[in-house]
Amino acid sequence: MKQRIVAIDALRGFALLGILLMNISSYALPSIAYFNPTVYGGDELWNRLVFSLSHILADQKMMALFSMLFGASVMLVTGKMEKQGQSPLKFHYVRNFWLLIIGLIHSVFIWDGDILVVYALCSFALYWLRRLPPQWQLGLGLFVFFVPSFLSVGISSVLPHLETADWRYLESYWQPTATAVTAEIERYRGSYAGQVAHRLEKDSAATPYTTGQGLLEMSLLVEFFSRALGMMLVGMAFYTWGILTAQRSNTFYRHMALWGFGVGLPLTFISLYQYNAHNWDAFYSLFTGRIPNHIATPFVASGYLALVMLWSRSGFLADLHGRLAAVGRMALTNYIGQSLIATFIFYGFGLGLFGAVSRVQLWLIVLLIWGGQTFFSTWWLRHFRYGPLEWVWRCLSYWRWQPIHKNVVSVY
Repeated sequence: MKQRIVAIDALRGFALLGILLMNISSYALPSIAYFNPTVYGGDELWNRLVFSLSHILADQKMMALFSMLFGASVMLVTGKMEKQGQSPLKFHYVRNFWLLIIGLIHSVFIWDGDILVVYALCSFALYWLRRLPPQWQLGLGLFVFFVPSFLSVGISSVLPHLETADWRYLESYWQPTATAVTAEIERYRGSYAGQVAHRLEKDSAATPYTTGQGLLEMSLLVEFFSRALGMMLVGMAFYTWGILTAQRSNTFYRHMALWGFGVGLPLTFISLYQYNAHNWDAFYSLFTGRIPNHIATPFVASGYLALVMLWSRSGFLADLHGRLAAVGRMALTNYIGQSLIATFIFYGFGLGLFGAVSRVQLWLIVLLIWGGQTFFSTWWLRHFRYGPLEWVWRCLSYWRWQPIHKNVVSVY
């Protein structure tokens, strides 16, 4: 079991570090630059190349992996408790209630790109789906995951019938004016109190709420929850089948990698090509344009999963594998840690570099954060059982003090 858990931890560490490839632009650049490279971040060849590689290799794929692992963790934790003759119901809901609180604190007081709130809310439904046969979990998971693509097709058919005000809203969202971009940069370079107030304030928009705004908000909300819950269900099935625990044969994982990358990577290239062919037009990019990469995501994520499982079985570069597993064991600490480090670098309460760094330079910062978190996680776990936030979460979930030093025996 130890080897199999290390394989899961290594995959979690891989996904956690990979997520930063995408999130770094949300920390450092105006919000829409995460999706639209023409807005900000440098239009030179190297900056566009960095955006393209991020889109192909990481966009949605790392979140898909993380979601699979979250689903697997539900199976792992509840299954362990049931084997010990305990009911996991109360523990599951208490544990994820505290995850919700941690996510809300993170989203309000640190960074508004938080995903923990979505995960916690999905977990409340996920508990009741863990008993489904794995083939049903896989089928339902893929259906739920692809709902946003069906919705995008429907919305795209409605777009020609929208009013002028709707079109203006969608265009202004996708391609904000220089004034709007400057205002966002100044806000994040400004005071911490002003940033928190902005996150907390309700929309008191001077312009009327439009149908276009409603369609976009519905689309984004459905996408976040569907992508997360869908891949969690897939992760549950993969855990039951031993796919996520390195129990399948090398031949199985090689075929999984070939099919995953063979189908997924061409679709991501098509996605990027079509964006450019449409000149990053708002009405294509906001809805129809998201579909190819969305379809590609579970394939590419499965390819990554297969490669990490093959690595876990091989013993190749065992020290690096162990360090990656250490990052995965401290995923919550490292996820929040990425926010703390990045907001200090880019926001006004720290170095105030928001909007002042190109995409190429952002990747250099990513490498530094990767190195720091890998070193810190490995050092910390030599002395302690859990990461700092994992320990806090564990104490809150069990509602009693948990030993953290390695030389202290746990009491359950």
